[in-house]
Amino acid sequence: MGLSFLGLSSLLCALGWRMVNEPQLTVGSFAPETILAPTDAVVIDQEATTVARENVRQQSIQIFQNLEDRNGRVLQRLEGTLQEGDGLFASLGALPYMNTALVSTAHQQALRALSSATWSALKANLSESDPPDSLDPDLIKTLERLSQNRPAPVVAEALAQIEEAQTRYRTAMRLLASAPASFTPETLELTPQQWEQVRQSSVQVSRQLLAVGIIPGLPEELRLRGINALIDPRINGISRRLITDLVSAVVEPNLKVDRFASLIATDLQAQSVSPVTIPIKQGQLLIQQGQPVTPRLFAILDQLSLTKRQVNGWGVFGLASLLLTMAMAFRWGQKLLQVSLQLKDLGLLQVLALTTALAGTLLPEGWSQLIPLALLGLLVGNYYGSRLGVLTVVCLTPPLLFSWSLTHPWTALLPIVSGGIVAAILVDSVRSRAQIALAGVGVATVQTALHLMLALWSRGWAGWEEHLALPALFYLGGGLLWSVVALGLSPYLETIFDVVTPVRLAELSNPNCGLLKRLVTEAPGTYQHTLFVANLATAAAQVLGDNADLVRVGTLYHDIGKMKRPQYFIENQMGLPNPHDQMDDPWHSTQIIRDHVTDGLKLAKQYKLPRVIRNFIPEHQGTILIAYFYHQAKQSNEREVHEEDFRYSGPTPQSRETGLVMLADACEAALRSLNNAPGSDPYGMVRRIIQARWAEGQLADSGLKEHELDTIACTFIKVWKETNHRRIRYPNQPGGVELRRRNLASQSA
Repeated sequence: MGLSFLGLSSLLCALGWRMVNEPQLTVGSFAPETILAPTDAVVIDQEATTVARENVRQQSIQIFQNLEDRNGRVLQRLEGTLQEGDGLFASLGALPYMNTALVSTAHQQALRALSSATWSALKANLSESDPPDSLDPDLIKTLERLSQNRPAPVVAEALAQIEEAQTRYRTAMRLLASAPASFTPETLELTPQQWEQVRQSSVQVSRQLLAVGIIPGLPEELRLRGINALIDPRINGISRRLITDLVSAVVEPNLKVDRFASLIATDLQAQSVSPVTIPIKQGQLLIQQGQPVTPRLFAILDQLSLTKRQVNGWGVFGLASLLLTMAMAFRWGQKLLQVSLQLKDLGLLQVLALTTALAGTLLPEGWSQLIPLALLGLLVGNYYGSRLGVLTVVCLTPPLLFSWSLTHPWTALLPIVSGGIVAAILVDSVRSRAQIALAGVGVATVQTALHLMLALWSRGWAGWEEHLALPALFYLGGGLLWSVVALGLSPYLETIFDVVTPVRLAELSNPNCGLLKRLVTEAPGTYQHTLFVANLATAAAQVLGDNADLVRVGTLYHDIGKMKRPQYFIENQMGLPNPHDQMDDPWHSTQIIRDHVTDGLKLAKQYKLPRVIRNFIPEHQGTILIAYFYHQAKQSNEREVHEEDFRYSGPTPQSRETGLVMLADACEAALRSLNNAPGSDPYGMVRRIIQARWAEGQLADSGLKEHELDTIACTFIKVWKETNHRRIRYPNQPGGVELRRRNLASQSA
């Protein structure tokens, strides 16, 4: 009762805090009287300030980041181009290629570039007094001076050098055809020294340009202007053009807009704008009687404490009444659904409801799509079933709507409420965390679709980017977000509030789980006994409509205490001598047998098993008598025998699930002992064992009914028969040939 009162009070505070200081003059209301400024003041014009800051944001400061990988790529491409230039000039050879005392460097360049026909004509006309006009007079004079007053061998060697240079030039021209476009025939006029200068300058200019940075979309004209500005002004002519072409051909934008940093810089710039203020004089008219209150006027009046803020008593009373009504509806629905909730469960539900309410009242209107009703539906539906999840969402919705109507339109809240209901339905009895993630996809789809329908119905396509597309993204992202949050929170909430979900039960039933893995290796016989008991109890739970998953997992852990001294339990002795026979002390043996319960509870706490699983350890034995050692003690006549010394400490089963495990555990050994024995009556034997437990009062608090005992017995027999079915003997077994012949004959008949 105290927890419920605390929860309702917390919800009332979370949902009604706005009503404690609610203004009487609100946006859209009409002034009941003419209001004058009571005193001189300077107030902030929030609307004008917002507009001024928004104008700054529109300027959108851009922060760039340098892409180092592109810098390396540019320099690598430039180096490849320059290496092709190195090969081109290497094939061209050095300049001058002969003694400049014989022919000047400029004339050597000209002679090198002559075609074969022109060169042949030039040499043939050296002896003619009137050479053709087609030949360059300067070159003719140069060759005449070369041949005058010089020995014939010197002249012949000079001519041979010219012809070798011409051959190299033609080779270079052929290479030029496949070289990058930056290299032109004019390039071959450069000397090796000039080429080296071009090479070094190209690398230097590229590095400087990349260090400054190149933004995407920079016009070609500006890029070329920037390259020329970085070239040494002493470099001119062909060299300058070649440097420009080489750098321009390889550089690319190496700056990228850092949108996050740009957004922060823009926001900081906008926040630095000083608020726009309005000077108010005493007695100045602020609003006339009957005039509507605009957002701008409300901000001014509120700063002057003229909006008449006070406690909305009727609003608080209405919200409290609505919360009390919904709490009563929840309790009635819980009983109708026959869902049992313990104190810890109610505490968890109230924490989740309070968290949802706080988020709903603290989130601004633009973020109303992220109110976590879907998270509430996912968690409650997963923990306690979809019916209770839907009930929780439905009962919390009216108080939320009552409070949210102050700041949020109902069309914005309806998709969220629908998402919460769908979330609770989709996670009913999920078996893996992945199914919760898929439920988030379903929630996102429903929320988005409902929002689109409502938005189109109420406002159409006008301004669709603002009222249709952007909120749709928030509804879509909200559904996915809350499924991720639910996945992250579930393990912690399960541990803190000791909640057992189908997902957690599936994890605990994994044979590789630490405690079960130990049971398999340290007490293999007990593990096999546990599996058979689990099969019996689970089948009975399924037939009776009880929690079969809980029964199976609880059964897997009900005998873990036997791991401490496994050899004292017959299923682990494997034909070895029984240590109880050597001990010959029924009181001590009884204590060892009873200790497997206390040892199991210690292990369960050590491995942090949920309480509902730990309950199976003592309750499956209840307070039954350890009959074998009790009768042995009575026969020994060593000392007075008290029956209480030979009973388990209990308690008796407190739930239907632990009651089923008690009955399955009692019948397991008897069913194994039958082994298809001829003339046996398995049903009669099982019914007697079950009836004995009922007669002893062991099942009085379990919730099992006497008319269900026959169903349980029949189910046990059915599972036993399925497990212990007869198999055909093979021919190499004794009697196998004759048995096989009879089977074939019966089949053919």
